[in-house]
Amino acid sequence: MRKLALFCLAFSFLFCYLEWPPDNHYFVLQVLYGMLFEYGKGAASYVHPFIILPLLGMLLAILAIFLPNPKKWLILTAIISMGVLALMLLLVGALTLNWKIILATMPFFASVVWCWRLFIKKPKTTAIAQ
Repeated sequence: MRKLALFCLAFSFLFCYLEWPPDNHYFVLQVLYGMLFEYGKGAASYVHPFIILPLLGMLLAILAIFLPNPKKWLILTAIISMGVLALMLLLVGALTLNWKIILATMPFFASVVWCWRLFIKKPKTTAIAQ
């Protein structure tokens, strides 16, 4: 269950949607593909904190999938790193009333809540369980 939550976190981040005038629109997956496979076509323009930080967060989330017991700080760092861009996109979508951007970030935030409950939040103990 925990590995599935981490997979959903990284996978849903790839489908966050970016759009800006005049006619530019990309998913994070397309930007990542451009960074990795189109090196000679202006890859230096992708070296920006809003691109590098979420990319590192996604790599941490993927690393956590393969670790047997990932540490809480690793999951939290991945969530915060990817969440910076996702929150910025949600803010832009809300300010411009762009429903495509808003809806595209919702699966990521649902995955964040799921991972938070599984990894970060301490479970409540009851008197019966003790």
